[in-house]
Amino acid sequence: MPRLEEGRRNSLELLGVEASGVAAAERVVEILVSSVRPNPHQPRRQFPPESLMELAGSIKTHGLQQPVIVRQLEVPAAPGGADAGPAYELILGERRLRAHQIAGFKTVRAIIRKIADTDMLRLAIVENVHREDLPLMDRANSFCRFKDEFHGGKVDPAAEDLKVSRRTGFNYSKIGAAEPKYQALIVKHELDVRGSNFLLSLAGKVAKELPQKTEAFEKAINNGALGFATLKRLHDEYFPTAAAEDEKPRGQGKTASKSDAAAVKAGLYRKTETEVVLELSFDPRKMPEIGAKLRGQWAKAAQHFFKAAGFAVVEIKYKG
Repeated sequence: MPRLEEGRRNSLELLGVEASGVAAAERVVEILVSSVRPNPHQPRRQFPPESLMELAGSIKTHGLQQPVIVRQLEVPAAPGGADAGPAYELILGERRLRAHQIAGFKTVRAIIRKIADTDMLRLAIVENVHREDLPLMDRANSFCRFKDEFHGGKVDPAAEDLKVSRRTGFNYSKIGAAEPKYQALIVKHELDVRGSNFLLSLAGKVAKELPQKTEAFEKAINNGALGFATLKRLHDEYFPTAAAEDEKPRGQGKTASKSDAAAVKAGLYRKTETEVVLELSFDPRKMPEIGAKLRGQWAKAAQHFFKAAGFAVVEIKYKG
């Protein structure tokens, strides 16, 4: 069973609801849409209008396949002693409730449960953190809130409790704790986990190692489209590889020190955020007896060997 469905099923079972949406202990009832208040613990912050319109159209055509889940609230009597009628607070199903409002329905099918405030928050997060259709930033913020509320800010126990991998937990924690300006960029450009981590790592590296270029970097990431390719280009621009530095003509730049010489000697490969490239050089002048055909066979064998070892690119360079 996919993780999304498994996580959703687990959260609903905690509420006493089967995965199909049928109440395990209570019956489904019709309640007034106007009597339902939003869930104050709702982790989801983004409700795209076009998505809600599609859902409203689907409910009009096919009906509501899964009832919303609410809890009844105690409300003060109306002025004059008139019965104000029951009031409810939403537990799960805010998109479905909003779609009913858009479609103009007066009532909505619901399951009424008794549940404590602390469980409201817990179940709302469990329900949403496994939903792959939920925007990344909402999932990350949900995880961080769950981590802080129930596990003292610790990632490992929070990830285990939510049934997500440790790596996913640390990714969510990093993204959810990012500065608002970077979170806004992640949302605006719909970056995935990989792109979001690259952005945050690069921003931190620029701030730490090149503080004088921070302003220019901020302008660059806020100017136009921002994706993984753009971030990689910026990384290579701000942090050129050692191989690029080695290709400068001799005599240019600073005088080579002992540490520089060691770096060149050890620089058989260059490493960026996204790749490791192995570079092998061969001087045929030192071994004239080796012909071009044999050199070609040697190069092919070397490329095959090192690619099998995990190098994405192997560059064979001949001197002379």
